[in-house]
Amino acid sequence: MKIFKIYHLIATVLFFCCENSNVKPIRKLIKHTVYIFNYPENDKKTIVNEDTSYVECIFKNQGLINIHTLDSSIKVNLRYSDTNNFLKINFYDGLKKAYLPCEVAIRVCNAQYYLKQINSNYSLLILDASRPLILQQMMWDSLKMPPDIKYNYLSPPYSISLHNYGCAIDATIIDLATGKELDMGSDFDQFEKISQPVYEWQFLKSGKLSKKSYENRVLLKKVMRMANLNPIKSEWWHFNYCTKEFASKNFKLIK
Repeated sequence: MKIFKIYHLIATVLFFCCENSNVKPIRKLIKHTVYIFNYPENDKKTIVNEDTSYVECIFKNQGLINIHTLDSSIKVNLRYSDTNNFLKINFYDGLKKAYLPCEVAIRVCNAQYYLKQINSNYSLLILDASRPLILQQMMWDSLKMPPDIKYNYLSPPYSISLHNYGCAIDATIIDLATGKELDMGSDFDQFEKISQPVYEWQFLKSGKLSKKSYENRVLLKKVMRMANLNPIKSEWWHFNYCTKEFASKNFKLIK
């Protein structure tokens, strides 16, 4: 009876999460329940969490969901929730959870599933997810660098980023056996050409990008593409759910 109730809860949550969506996935989503609601019996209190920041209130009011309600195995370390980022500013007020629209969250869960099939010791590590437009403005105003570089790595508020629709995530891979992130050849938000996938072959040939780092990037792109999350040419960590035009017609702007 307990097992029946758990699966009934899972089905109910997923149904109400997505019943109002007009978005149809490009590929049929895989069906799996390996990680969904994988909570220990003696740790049920982790299912419900109190708000940790004003940003979380914005996300909840927008109808976004915490990725851990679908897959508790995905790791989250939002780099803008403390000062461990290139701007050295805590923009997210200590937020510990990644919020996304249901459709996007499901694809991230699928990418995690594919990764686990390749190496069960690996996990996705989400570095950034949905981002309110007001914080996009704050980041833009705080970023002091030449415009030709600035535009490559951060969308100006008037242009609007896919992060502002919850339709993009920044991610890497962590080895659970060691607790360390895989070497990708550059850090998250490192504003140099070596961070750009378009130059990977050039740096691989010169030896500035190691073969192992290149293979780690390939693995990350592979599982994301399998889940229909698309990489971009300028950041190895960034993946899009859709185009900006599609997002503006089908998703709410997070203000």
